[in-house]
Amino acid sequence: MHWFKDISIKRKLTGIVIVTSTAALLLAGAASFIYERLTFPKNLSHDLASLAGVVGSNSAAAIIFNDDKTAAETLSALQAMPNIVMAQVYRKDSTVLASYLRRGEPLTTLEAPKGFSGENFTPSYVEVFRPISVGAEKVGGIGLRSDLRAREERLWAYGQAGLVVLCLCLLFALGVAGVLQRVVSLPILNLARIARGISEEHDYSKRAVKDTRDEIGSLVDSFNNMLTQIEARDSALIHAQGELEQRVRDLQTEVDERQRAEKGLAVKTAELQRSNAELEQFAYVASHDLQEPLRMITGYTQLLAKRYHDKLDETAAEFIGYAVDGAKRMQGLINDLLTYSRVGTRGKPFAWAQCDKILGDTIVSLRVAIEESGATVTHDALPTVLCDEGQLGQLFQNLLGNGIKYRDSTAPRIYVSCRREGPNWLFSVKDNGIGVDPRYAERIFVIFQRLHTRDQYPGTGIGLAVCKKIVERHGGKIWLESQLGQGATFYFTIPASQNAEGG
Repeated sequence: MHWFKDISIKRKLTGIVIVTSTAALLLAGAASFIYERLTFPKNLSHDLASLAGVVGSNSAAAIIFNDDKTAAETLSALQAMPNIVMAQVYRKDSTVLASYLRRGEPLTTLEAPKGFSGENFTPSYVEVFRPISVGAEKVGGIGLRSDLRAREERLWAYGQAGLVVLCLCLLFALGVAGVLQRVVSLPILNLARIARGISEEHDYSKRAVKDTRDEIGSLVDSFNNMLTQIEARDSALIHAQGELEQRVRDLQTEVDERQRAEKGLAVKTAELQRSNAELEQFAYVASHDLQEPLRMITGYTQLLAKRYHDKLDETAAEFIGYAVDGAKRMQGLINDLLTYSRVGTRGKPFAWAQCDKILGDTIVSLRVAIEESGATVTHDALPTVLCDEGQLGQLFQNLLGNGIKYRDSTAPRIYVSCRREGPNWLFSVKDNGIGVDPRYAERIFVIFQRLHTRDQYPGTGIGLAVCKKIVERHGGKIWLESQLGQGATFYFTIPASQNAEGG
């Protein structure tokens, strides 16, 4: 049926009308043919029964007088009916009195049923038997056999007539199809022509003319409404395209400016990295070179106090103490600054390390402080991570040291745990110390920033800044959650799949 989809609508309408008409006529003819074929034997039996009654009445006297010649002459009148194949008149005892046989037919005998009453239907014949009576007395019977030639002749006549009617109907159908083409297909073809012109010329201002109020008219209305919407959208699209082109030009200008800014930023970043590297190198060199003069100042000041203590008054001894203490604090600051600078410049390449072992080594190194403070350090099972093992140990040491140092009269309790959160391991170090005001939770990670005086808690204020720098080098972040008097919990993350630069 694919070929039918590709032909013109005119031919489709013609084909539909002809096929429909032909199908209807063929169905009607087939129904008539089947009906005639099925009902003809029954109708024929009725006719034969009437004929048997007439011939039987004429043969009654011959049966009574056993006159076979008269009976035969009566049956010979059936020659006028060519469909009668055979006829027989029976005596009362069912013996044959006389017979009629159509010329050319083989001699046979009709088996009369009991009582001489009945019909017999075969594919080729119809047989009818009727009793012959005189008054109320049954004197004999008659049997007739007819072939079905008349049925075949009638069916043939029906077929010829049907063929003539079919031809006439097809001619009529062609005429109807021609009218339908003008009434139905012409508006559709006009609509198709307009659509094709719009598609080729992209002129959406055209409209189809509505000639009818039927479904085709509704189709024309829908088509015109669609054109109106397309025209509006086309105008909006042209306007939007203009705005988009202007936006593209603006974006291109912005991209060009951004590229120039990025180039300048890259230059400044390179300069800043070089400056930071030089600054870190300077801090390392400066802190290293300042160690020897400070040691000399400290040593000679202590030697001066030892040799001339009996010649100096209390004020001079106090001044010498201030000088020694200042030199020692300066030396501590320099050492801490050296440690801070080494995080970025002296770090080792990353390698897989067991955090349980690193923490255990850290606890051993803090054993004296832990014993003196009565601290208790507990921890969960810790994972294996890709890290700088020395720096991770320093991170644990600084956080544990904070928990031990910033305490009240209660013995310190420190708990280290870790859990997986997305792509990171989240570590926590929780203590029961003095806590931190949440306002200063960010400030404590800035280098040299302190919340307490040296008399309260010793130190240079660089330990947590070192922690932050170590965590950031490992690709993580560190923060604090705390309240005054309620202890503190330091959190930091280490990537589970290490993407940080291990340089």
